[in-house]
Amino acid sequence: MIPFNAPPVVGTELDYMQSAMGSGKLCGDGGFTRRCQQWLEQRFGSAKVLLTPSCTASLEMAALLLDIQPGDEVIMPSYTFVSTANALCCVAQNRSLWMFARTP
Repeated sequence: MIPFNAPPVVGTELDYMQSAMGSGKLCGDGGFTRRCQQWLEQRFGSAKVLLTPSCTASLEMAALLLDIQPGDEVIMPSYTFVSTANALCCVAQNRSLWMFARTP
């Protein structure tokens, strides 16, 4: 077998998992999220890094930043993962016209 995605095991994984489980913060703004954000800020010299718990949450934030207004068109592929449309639907609601592009 060819190991395409052999995960690195360094020996601290079990301790970190137990720490996360014990904190009660398994998704979102937990201690490990903050540590990772701080590391990314330092590593890349960013003023602020924000990690999200899912792609849907990221898409919702992006939709908020787009400031979709009445009359704006939102065009997305007709064959896509449902979260793509849901994220924009939750934010834009009835303010925009939804267009699903057909593929040839």
